[in-house]
Amino acid sequence: MPTNPKADRNLRRAPTPAPRVTALVSLAATLILTASGLAGATTINAKSASQSDVAAAVASAADGDTVTIPGGTASWTRTLQVKRGITIQGAGVGVTIIKDNVASGQLISMTVPAGLTSRVTGIEFQDGGHGGRGGYANNPGLVNAQCADQRNGAQFRFDHNKWNDVFGDVGVDTILGVADHNTFISNGRGSFSIYADHYDGQPNGYDYSWHDPCNFGSANFFFIEDNTFTNTNATNQAFITDAVAGARFVIRHNTSTGYRTGDHGTDSVGRQRGSRCYEVYNNTMDGANLNKYIGGSRASTVLIHDNTISNYWSPAQYSLDAFRTFYRFSIFGGADGTNPWDVNDTTGGRNHNGIYFTGTVASSTSAGGLPTVTVSGNPNWTTNQWYGYVVRRLTDNCNSGTINYAEIASNNSNTLTYGYAQYEPSMSFCVGDSLEIRKVIHPMDTSGRGQGSILANVLNATPPQTWNDQVTEPSYMWNNGPETTLFAPSTG
Repeated sequence: MPTNPKADRNLRRAPTPAPRVTALVSLAATLILTASGLAGATTINAKSASQSDVAAAVASAADGDTVTIPGGTASWTRTLQVKRGITIQGAGVGVTIIKDNVASGQLISMTVPAGLTSRVTGIEFQDGGHGGRGGYANNPGLVNAQCADQRNGAQFRFDHNKWNDVFGDVGVDTILGVADHNTFISNGRGSFSIYADHYDGQPNGYDYSWHDPCNFGSANFFFIEDNTFTNTNATNQAFITDAVAGARFVIRHNTSTGYRTGDHGTDSVGRQRGSRCYEVYNNTMDGANLNKYIGGSRASTVLIHDNTISNYWSPAQYSLDAFRTFYRFSIFGGADGTNPWDVNDTTGGRNHNGIYFTGTVASSTSAGGLPTVTVSGNPNWTTNQWYGYVVRRLTDNCNSGTINYAEIASNNSNTLTYGYAQYEPSMSFCVGDSLEIRKVIHPMDTSGRGQGSILANVLNATPPQTWNDQVTEPSYMWNNGPETTLFAPSTG
């Protein structure tokens, strides 16, 4: 098996749970979604594959109808708006070809009414030549479906299509359903963006999704199944998913080459919060020797099991990241051991106040490898006793203006090695600066934690009186192979 030439980070493996049976809910969902479900449904034939002809057919359709698009190639420059529960059906991959040339916004935008189903099938999507909107290589939700409440019976199916190196992905917001039997070809870009902005019919649905338990094995997910993903980029991985805002999804029975799974956390997305839960199982995943990561989570509780994994750098890894441990993001700030959004140790240390050490800087370095700081005197620390703790700079004698905290990666008797900030210059010290060591027990909204109080629907929310009352919901990995696969905790 190929090996990453760079040194691997320290690894931890989560305990293996007892065997479980995942409900085959999306198989039933697929059967339900195939039918229009409405008496008197009719078929309306668009005159051509042009956007104007398809839009005219959609405008004349009623709930439950099918709009067919004949064979042909058409470049669309305007968004197709669909606000009824209808099927849009092409003549087949390679026959009906829609080229995305919309300068701004989505190619197809679907808002699905309660109790109805929308479907897109039998179409090949290609790039129309604009090369991404506003310079972005990937436009989230290029074909997008959403509903007002995941409990209202609205469903979406995206099936038997070809996504042929398009500068964008398929977006699903709050709606339940399935994407199945599609072919995705990508040059290092993404395939799906998943959200739960309106979960439980709330304007801040992501807070309600985070409040609810994951309930793995239920139908309360969007299913991505029986698809083929092929990455043509010889250097960079492509993504099956990106997800945020309390997203819940399942990836199963797919075949991928050169891909990874992923999400966003309660960090760079601001008030929306991170993705909530997802499960990856019974997939065949070929890493194409591009990277060691089969995927990662910045927020979601995950179950990764029964996948066939090969050709990732050995050992293949699934990262569990907490980006707030190395950057002060807007809204929720950084996990520095004092932030009230996190569960912090407030009783540890010599004085039982959560401060494990205070001292003065004797020297520091940032040249080659991770930065280090050496303290005055001889604290006589044991090797790596501060691994995973937080070092905070209390003064800034050189007016560096850099971030003032970092997660500790290692230590010897008097020197701390700490992580990079990544999004800004890393923390630096001057001789004579004061520092302290603290401990974050649980950053908010990280993989393996969830539920808790519902936050107020305001931009700059403050912690409720009962916060942080999130509970442990472990992430698990089991029965993957033949390549050895491990969870990999991150250090900034």
